[in-house]
Amino acid sequence: MSDQLSYKEALDRINRIVERIENDDPDIDELSSLVKEATHLISQCKAKLENTEAEIQSSLEKLN
Repeated sequence: MSDQLSYKEALDRINRIVERIENDDPDIDELSSLVKEATHLISQCKAKLENTEAEIQSSLEKLN
């Protein structure tokens, strides 16, 4: 898991994790690891979205 992933890279990794869970029937240990990684990536994406929203709002407020 890397905190250096772009939003798109993190989203792509989440999609690969979901696909792996759905298609490969991982064992319980691997499933736990995949879910932890996906949770971390989802949190990272959510933070990036919130930061972007705040930056856009701030820019728009400067126009008024």
